[in-house]
Amino acid sequence: MPFLKGEDINIGIAKETVRGTYVTPSAYIPARTPTGIKVAVDKAPIRETTGGGMGSTGSIVVQKRAEGDLEFNLRSRTIGFLLLSLLGKATSSVVVASTVYSHLFEILLGNPQFPSLSLALSQLGFQDYKYAKSLVKSLEISTPVNDLVTAKASFLSSNEETVADVTVAFSSTDHYFRPFDVVIKVAADVAGLAAAPALALKEFSLSIDNNARVNQNIGELTPSDLLALMHEINGSFVMDYTAETYRDAYVAGTYYAMSMTLTRTDIDLGSGNSPSLSIVMPKISFESREADRPIDDIVTDNVEFIAHHDIVTGYGIRATLVNDQASY
Repeated sequence: MPFLKGEDINIGIAKETVRGTYVTPSAYIPARTPTGIKVAVDKAPIRETTGGGMGSTGSIVVQKRAEGDLEFNLRSRTIGFLLLSLLGKATSSVVVASTVYSHLFEILLGNPQFPSLSLALSQLGFQDYKYAKSLVKSLEISTPVNDLVTAKASFLSSNEETVADVTVAFSSTDHYFRPFDVVIKVAADVAGLAAAPALALKEFSLSIDNNARVNQNIGELTPSDLLALMHEINGSFVMDYTAETYRDAYVAGTYYAMSMTLTRTDIDLGSGNSPSLSIVMPKISFESREADRPIDDIVTDNVEFIAHHDIVTGYGIRATLVNDQASY
C-alpha cells in the first residue's frame, strides 16, 4: 500500500461562473503546509427507549459540508481569487494592454452572496476531491522580518465530492513577496498616506474576517448556500519604542488611516509596472498598546488596532492588486 507525502497534497482554485457549478481550477496555490480542507459531518445520536441500558441505539448524519484552511506564501496572482471571495467585489482595468492589469477589491454591499469559488484537492496517487460553491471566510496576512510574507485563508464549502485526477500546474508569474517589499504607513487621513514615512516595524499582521456561515435548511443534507456577513478587521505590529506616539494615540482614542503596500520592484511587468498589492484602511483605532521591556534588549511597542467603516471616504478597506492577470 503506498504512502502519501504532505508535499503531494495541493489545492487548485477557480471562480465559478454559475454559483455552485464546479469549474476546473485555473490556478494552483503553492502551500507552506498541506491544506486542511476536509469534509465536515454533523451527527445526532439516536436516543430511544429500548431497555438495553445504553444512551443511544445509533448515530445518524444530519448535516454535511466542507471546511478547512490553507497556509501559503502570499503571491501576486492567486491572492486575487481569495480577495474576491473574501471582500465580494472586484473591478479590473487595463494598465498596459495585454500585459499589466489593476484590480480593485472592495466589500460588496447589499448582497451576502459573495462570488463563489471552486476548489480542487489533489493527492498524488490517491483520490482527489472537488468543492463547489466555496467561500473564503477569513484571511490573515503576516510579515515577519526574517521570512516571506505569509497568509492563511479559511474556507467554507457546500460539500465534498470525488473527482478524477487533478493535474497540478503552478504559474511562473505568480510572484511571492519578501519582507523588504513591504511598506506600512500611518497618517491622519488617506490623503496623507502618500507623503507619510514608512514605519520601521519588527512584525506586522492583518486579519480580515467576513463572518461567513453556511445557510442550512430543513430538507437539505448539504447547505443550500454560503453567506458573508459583517466584516471584522484587526491587526497588530511591533516596533522599537522611540517615542510616545502610539501610547498617546491609544490613550486619546485618535483615529488614523493606514496602508500596507507590497511591491516587487525587481520585476517589470511592462512599462515600469511591478507586481504589487496595496491595502488601505481609512479609519483605524489603536485598541491596545503595551511596552515590552526586556532588561537585556531594546524596549518595543506592541500595538493592536481595529479598522472601522469611514463615513467620510465611504469605505472601511480597499485592496488594489497589480499583476498580469486580466480579471478575476
